Amino acid sequence: ALYASIIGGKGPREGLWSRVESVVDKLRQGSATSLRMAGVKYLRGTGRVTRWEGVKGVSVTKADGSVEEIAGARLLLATGARSVRPPFRGGDLPGILTGDKAITEPSLWDPERNSPVKTVAILGAGVIAVEMASLLQGLGKEVVLLKRSDQVLRRMDGDIKKKTVQILKKRGTMIKDHVRLREASLKEGRLSLEGTAGDDPFVVACDRLIIASSMEPVLDGFGLEESPVRVERGAIAVDPSQGTSVEGVYAVGDCTGGAMLAHLAEYQALAAVSSMTGGDYRVDYDAVPACVFMDPEVGALGLTEEEAPARGEEIVTAKAYFGANGMALALGESDGFVKVVARASDKTMLGVHIMGPEASSLLGEATLAVAQKLTAVDVARTVHAHPTLCECFRDACSRLRDGA
Repeated sequence: ALYASIIGGKGPREGLWSRVESVVDKLRQGSATSLRMAGVKYLRGTGRVTRWEGVKGVSVTKADGSVEEIAGARLLLATGARSVRPPFRGGDLPGILTGDKAITEPSLWDPERNSPVKTVAILGAGVIAVEMASLLQGLGKEVVLLKRSDQVLRRMDGDIKKKTVQILKKRGTMIKDHVRLREASLKEGRLSLEGTAGDDPFVVACDRLIIASSMEPVLDGFGLEESPVRVERGAIAVDPSQGTSVEGVYAVGDCTGGAMLAHLAEYQALAAVSSMTGGDYRVDYDAVPACVFMDPEVGALGLTEEEAPARGEEIVTAKAYFGANGMALALGESDGFVKVVARASDKTMLGVHIMGPEASSLLGEATLAVAQKLTAVDVARTVHAHPTLCECFRDACSRLRDGA
């Protein structure tokens, strides 16, 4: 989000990397302070579960080699996920980075470094790949997007997918579909990528290759292999309270599979703690927002128009465009739209899909509407301040109310 704000014109690019580090440091310090004020004991090191049943035990090896043993009645696993490198020759060459490593590589992002990196190839077509393509374009890099299928943002609304491809191409991104990367080699100090796009062979010369194609839950290195915890389809199996197959052991976040979103992990943790303390909070998976921090931003939640038939839902849809919104015009960011999906019979909100300025922030009202099962009429009749971007959401709902 910080990159998007700076590159999107809301701040100067000079000193980008130092500001990124500064913000990250402040967030870390804030988290540490919050934990301390809540009375949480924080141990930095490598943990391994030594007892899974009964009283749980964890052994923590610290940087100085010392080991501390801790025990508790309950255990919460949040081991995250890691990037997966697809198999191709030369995959370990310098200059080939996974998405998580690329985001912390200053030579890619800081204009002040006069980096020799001019062309970046990105393998993937999901959120990370699209965000990096958009941000690197904003820094003047040539970008080649190597897609393993013919789609981008696979789970997003169809109109957003089409618009995303149009924007990337308009800004100069070279896009190849149905890519099978066969080999990477070094030629004259640059990477040379060879493979096929459909039936056609290709060779791409670039300075960096970012692998942003897939992630997998981290299930090794902390004792899970010897545990009775059930694993299904490469992820820790959990019930609606985030409980695992072992009493008193819970798991949240990326290690449980599904949508790998930081905010979803936070609410899964709330569900786990609620269960631990006798509560009954559960995550509503029909109202989990997702964002793409490209330019313009994308925000989405709930059913798409394409998904509705498989759920047995008869739907109606409506759009409103930022080109008719006063605030968007004033900001000079009028490209994009708000699309709402509602049940045909009673106009209950089932999904909202936004591409445009501050889409991620506009999701707040939309998420509340879907979570509380409000109707398009409820939203349309709610007074929205003028001029504001959220009027665009109101306008889309008004069109459903009026049968447009």
